[in-house]
Amino acid sequence: MPPLTPHPRRAVTVWTASSVPNALSAARIVLGAAFPFASPEWRIWLVAAAALSDAFDGLLARLLRAESDAGRLLDPVADKVFALALFGTLLYEGTLHPLWALGLLLRDAFVLIGMTWVILHRDWARGRRMYPSRAGKLTTVAHFGVFGALVIWGAAPLWALALATALSAAAALDYARQFFRNEPEAEAPVIEP
Repeated sequence: MPPLTPHPRRAVTVWTASSVPNALSAARIVLGAAFPFASPEWRIWLVAAAALSDAFDGLLARLLRAESDAGRLLDPVADKVFALALFGTLLYEGTLHPLWALGLLLRDAFVLIGMTWVILHRDWARGRRMYPSRAGKLTTVAHFGVFGALVIWGAAPLWALALATALSAAAALDYARQFFRNEPEAEAPVIEP
């Protein structure tokens, strides 16, 4: 099967190309804001829509060659907003135990702290060098599986919670390694003869 490429005859402007993946990312913020107010039978559809928008925003950005700094910032922020809204709602309703929520949010907490650092210190170069890791992607898949189970059945199997928590911890460690590895190296002191 040939690789997916944009149609050669149709010019896509930068604004249009970058707005499509960013709109998909921004949709997760709207879905997260709607989640606490949605009826239980609609919540699984919100989770499914969020999973699809997460799967396709980056793919479309690469396909349309529309990757942007705004998208690199918006995508993880949208992920965190959706996850926090979902976990917060399920905690409030008693569906999710606080210790499981804490474990599941390890990666998200670290990424949020790192993004806050980048924004407050205007260290845009560090932010551009941070990329999603394999552990982070696996954590996202595990989270959506746990989200679905919690929303459909009101509980998730212990093994799924443990797996998602372990992946979240591994992803947090990987992002910490990336964050600190990208620390600019200090120049060696100049020694005068």
